[in-house]
Amino acid sequence: MDGPWRVAAHKGRDYAAVSTTVALDDLVGPNGERDRGYWAEAWFELRHDWTAMVGLALVVALVLLAVLAPELAPHNPTFQFFQGLTPDGSPLRPGSHSFPLGTDGLGRDELSRLLYGARVSLSVGVLANLLAAGLGIFFGGIAGMSRSWLQSVIMRAVDVVISFPVLLLAIALLSVTHPSVTTITVIIGVSFGAYLSRLVFTQVVSLRERDFVTAARTVGTRTPWILFRHVIPHVVPSVIVYSTLGVATAIQLEAALSYVGIGIQPPNPSWGNMISDGQAYLSSDPWLVILPGVSIMIAMFGFSLLGDGLRDALDPTLERRTRLILAGVR
Repeated sequence: MDGPWRVAAHKGRDYAAVSTTVALDDLVGPNGERDRGYWAEAWFELRHDWTAMVGLALVVALVLLAVLAPELAPHNPTFQFFQGLTPDGSPLRPGSHSFPLGTDGLGRDELSRLLYGARVSLSVGVLANLLAAGLGIFFGGIAGMSRSWLQSVIMRAVDVVISFPVLLLAIALLSVTHPSVTTITVIIGVSFGAYLSRLVFTQVVSLRERDFVTAARTVGTRTPWILFRHVIPHVVPSVIVYSTLGVATAIQLEAALSYVGIGIQPPNPSWGNMISDGQAYLSSDPWLVILPGVSIMIAMFGFSLLGDGLRDALDPTLERRTRLILAGVR
């Protein structure tokens, strides 16, 4: 299959039928040149969306800072420096050579804690949404293609998970488990996976009645092969958009859980528990709250902009691409 918009029912090396969906590869520009493929066209549109590029730049910068935190951090983020406090026991203000962004109430380097906090937030955000995407595609796809009791069982289980607000469900589960990056990731991933399962299920139910699926069934192609070879590729763009936007929400949830004390536990740094620790110094040393708060805002802003750009670039209606072709924008 060349892309989500060119799908054929395939058995052996022969194609029984080709989907009536217009393939992006076959669109021809005003000068007679052959148009780009689906993913190349999506990248073309994403590159020409400046807000999406701003979001991508922010995301790439955050990822690099998180990955390179051990090399970039000037100090151990959990070490309490005696010289990191003033004679009266107050945090050092930003601007010193040893502590560029100052220290917290225990004399720990604020810059190092911000960098390592980025690792925690991005790890939870990205891994939780990867887990959610896998669960959503697997269970939503199986339920969508099934016409038996299996569909009802899967979707009723999904409804049960969706009925609980994610934050309340996470608080309830973390109160009886050991809070860690792994447990928070799994809880958020399963919760988001339920929403993605509903999204995938809706699209698969619509796609299973399409001509290319009927053609595949006619030549004897098994249902699992039809699902993962011909149907799921049509769903992938929606999953990518939802998951990218979901990273911003997951970062916010992790910060909220750490802020109330049931997320990442001290002395391990997290943007959420850094805000919680710094609020005691809000009047005298507001940067202890502002710096991690701005970090959360930048991360959410970057992933939100990138997700919005992907939503336009992967638009399955082809309306924007059609307008570009007719206008000769290439």
